[in-house]
Amino acid sequence: MLFNIFQKDFYNGIQIVEKAVSSKSTMTILTGIYIEAILDKGIHLIANNLEIGIEYWLDAEIKEEGAIVLPAVQLTNIIRELPAADVLFKADMEHFNVNINCLNSEFNIKGFEADEFPQLPEIKGSYSLKIPSLNYKEMIDEVKFATSNDQTQPALTGGLMSINDNSINLVTTNTYRLAFSKINNTSSIDQNINVILPGNTLNELSHLIDNDNNEDLTMLISENYIRFNFNDIVFISRLIEGKFPNYQQVLPDSSNTKVKIDRTEFSKAVKRVSLIARHDTNVVTLIINQNWMDIKSNKSDIGNAHETIEIELEGDTQKIDVDANYLMDVLKVLKEDTIVIELIGSLNPLTIKKQINGDYIYLIMPVRPGA
Repeated sequence: MLFNIFQKDFYNGIQIVEKAVSSKSTMTILTGIYIEAILDKGIHLIANNLEIGIEYWLDAEIKEEGAIVLPAVQLTNIIRELPAADVLFKADMEHFNVNINCLNSEFNIKGFEADEFPQLPEIKGSYSLKIPSLNYKEMIDEVKFATSNDQTQPALTGGLMSINDNSINLVTTNTYRLAFSKINNTSSIDQNINVILPGNTLNELSHLIDNDNNEDLTMLISENYIRFNFNDIVFISRLIEGKFPNYQQVLPDSSNTKVKIDRTEFSKAVKRVSLIARHDTNVVTLIINQNWMDIKSNKSDIGNAHETIEIELEGDTQKIDVDANYLMDVLKVLKEDTIVIELIGSLNPLTIKKQINGDYIYLIMPVRPGA
């Protein structure tokens, strides 16, 4: 196995697939990256931790075909530090040794037999659809932070993706908050689809989708797996088994109060008040009056804080206690200059929406007095 490849290209490819490398596994080979050289096709990179798998192709000058698996950590560290020049990669297929040369640098690494590496599962899906990749990335970013870390409820550690003939919906919740985002579906399907994507899958997809490339992302969905193709990347994920809660039951269908507020100013104010609130319960109190909102921390041994922001109010005055982090999380990901806050009362959920586009809902359960 022998090939020549530019250092930057090799490193970029390794960075893409290493997101699926297993950090700790009873199968040592899963901590490695599969590297295959094929004449007239290029370099085939694969990483697979049995929950997610990623494959990527690179252009290279192939002199001898072959395949080997190399430890991901060592390979990544070496290629990252090499100078920006051609890298000569030579593998001894009999003893699984690899020699890497770049200008005045030379490394020898012990690898694994390629035949022992588990290839990515073949997805024989019943459903296939295409979406602009940046639309899908935005939808993921708007909800991924609201997943649960509670491993005793696996369904809540991921996001429910519901697809019908008109829309693709993505929902996450940890029972104390809920995020819902929707985009249009232009692909025709003959029935509704509901699958739960792992939280790690949502995070890694968001990182891999190129902000400067809005080519279509293709999804292929089977009973146990989902495959995404985008930007020359193949990303396969296992789906979470289980039942996602009926989130529609908790979405308010009306409100007594609607507040329009500058998102950036609101975010800065909550962040400043949380500097004090986090030393106590991390709860902030929102007091809504005719033309302003007061944001307060509870009095504690550290002290207290409050901020005042101008608002546009429709409806009743309100007072509600909420978790400061839950507020800041959503204010970081929304891009709109103005957002809408809707309330019913101090014991009912607070809802945040976009001012113009009604395809996003973020709900926070209030902190009850004495909780």
